[in-house]
Amino acid sequence: MVKDPQDMFRDMDEMFTYMYSQLTRDFSGRDPGFFRYPGILDREGESSKETCLLHDELRSGSEPVVEVHRIDDEVKVITELPGVSRDSLHLTMKGNTLFIDAATGTLQYHTSAILPPVDTEPVQVSLKNGVLEVTFAVSSGITDDDER
Repeated sequence: MVKDPQDMFRDMDEMFTYMYSQLTRDFSGRDPGFFRYPGILDREGESSKETCLLHDELRSGSEPVVEVHRIDDEVKVITELPGVSRDSLHLTMKGNTLFIDAATGTLQYHTSAILPPVDTEPVQVSLKNGVLEVTFAVSSGITDDDER
């Protein structure tokens, strides 16, 4: 007997319905902070009337995730700062920590990254399409063997 290919999708719908009911049960009485993007349609093709949070509201109060990569004799710090201009960007080194502060018209970004031993002045700072990349030179006298 051959199953209808649509059975797989019905099974998935049932599984997601069950998982959602478990999730709402586990978070009952608490504000889990759910959000939805505007314009999502339900199964019948109708747009939901529920309140939606816009991208800026979702980002407000959150710290951007910072990636730190060591590549040969450089350390690259990369983070996403959508809407930020170079004029509103402030980088500060204190010890081995880089502090990143930036603002747009409606959002403030504050984050930091702990770096391996690097020269305190960045070699290069690039802000393109909302992505900040700061490159530092590894401090002279530090070798790969010293870090192991």
